[in-house]
Amino acid sequence: MRRIFITATDTDAGKTYVTASLLRALKKTGRDVIGLKPIASGSEGAAISSDVAALLKAQDLPDSAAPSINLYSFNAALAPSQAAAKEDQHIDPQTLLAWCEEQSKGHDISLIEGVGGLMVPLAENYLVCDWLDDMPDCEVLLVVRARLGGINHALLTLDKLQRMGRAPRWIFINDADHVGQDMLEKHKQALTASGEISVIEHGMESQIGIKTLYID
Repeated sequence: MRRIFITATDTDAGKTYVTASLLRALKKTGRDVIGLKPIASGSEGAAISSDVAALLKAQDLPDSAAPSINLYSFNAALAPSQAAAKEDQHIDPQTLLAWCEEQSKGHDISLIEGVGGLMVPLAENYLVCDWLDDMPDCEVLLVVRARLGGINHALLTLDKLQRMGRAPRWIFINDADHVGQDMLEKHKQALTASGEISVIEHGMESQIGIKTLYID
């Protein structure tokens, strides 16, 4: 069993897009894969958030199956700790970890999509990076948003992951703002030049790099 944690340099970097694309690609190969979105903010009155809906669709699951891939869902488009507080709720780290473990059982690959970036608060004194730290078996996939300021965000995130001893196995540079190939290449060159990584996959429109997820 492999568990892969999908994190990003920022919100709206494209984590859900990448996770859904990987789910479809892996399912086409016949792999037993599940995609989880344990925490979702910003449903804004809808029965389920758009992120959860996208992952359900990628797995050919009905909306009624949302509880099987989503544990916490909040209306406000805020950091989860803040969104939960607005509803007089809170995220319990141990419940979150146990749920992720249970939902992953029996699957060859589990894709666990995070929320926001590594420093997003989930509960008091508990950030996304703490959540990742408490799942030492998870491989890490980092989604980098190709945009002005994206290189800085990417290098800061990589530095944090390196210091955690959790360097990403895969990095996707995502053209979330449709800024073009030039921006993608500039991000790739800058990150490669940093010396932290030697291979970067990018260009989700053509699904470049997806095969590396299941070919060692």
